[in-house]
Amino acid sequence: MATTSLTVTPIGGRLGARVEGADLRTPPTPAFAEEVRALLDEHLVLVFPEQHLDDEQHLAFALAFGRPYVHPIGRVLGRTEAGVEHIVDSVERPPYQDRWHTDVSWDTEPPVYGTLRAIELPPRGGDTIWTNQYAAYDALSPVMQRVIEPLEAWHDMGEARAFTTKTNADIVARTHEQFPGATHPVVGVHPRTGRRYLNVNKEFTSHIVGMTREESDGILRVLFDHATNPNFQMRHQWTVGDVVIWDERCTLHFAVADYLPHRREMARVAVR
Repeated sequence: MATTSLTVTPIGGRLGARVEGADLRTPPTPAFAEEVRALLDEHLVLVFPEQHLDDEQHLAFALAFGRPYVHPIGRVLGRTEAGVEHIVDSVERPPYQDRWHTDVSWDTEPPVYGTLRAIELPPRGGDTIWTNQYAAYDALSPVMQRVIEPLEAWHDMGEARAFTTKTNADIVARTHEQFPGATHPVVGVHPRTGRRYLNVNKEFTSHIVGMTREESDGILRVLFDHATNPNFQMRHQWTVGDVVIWDERCTLHFAVADYLPHRREMARVAVR
């Protein structure tokens, strides 16, 4: 969508743009939210530099793009209202997002947009990488596209070591019992753009439904490696106050954990 107020500068060759000229401290109007959605349709990941939001402003911004999303672990703990989740990584609370994933793909209705803001950063490191799953699907051979088109895959919490480090084994076990996983198509079709994207991720995709484990592992190994090809990626070096919003459906992301023993604090809100 054309705009006269925003300056949009592409970041990577396949995805990502820096957006300047917006003040996210003011709750977004419907017109602005639709303009941002259109930019997300084109760029998949948008970086709004140095916004310095508080939790209330961050939540208002995120909720302009969808319904509140409460993480399954939060639901197990009795939360019914979405809020801002603070992700604190340190020696005592080791980081766990340093794996390729899209958030909570093991839910029956996963988030559609994710947002992050940088609160405290290490002196160096702590970047986040996104990869374009439209590009991943398009780069597959026509034969492989036809093979995976009708397939569905089972997504679950996996080994859940990440969740255990941030909560405890009992909460993880209760979450797994109440939210055992979900089946999703291996090839997704984006409801806004109509484009096909690769819809598996190494962290949460367990197996392809209806195949032997050997068959499933073989195909998924190829797809996992292909999905994270550097040719499909962008990398963001954070500055305190930055806000990033991305389309969860057609991207994967990886939070680089190269900064210990330093501390890193981010705030996250996802919407469905």
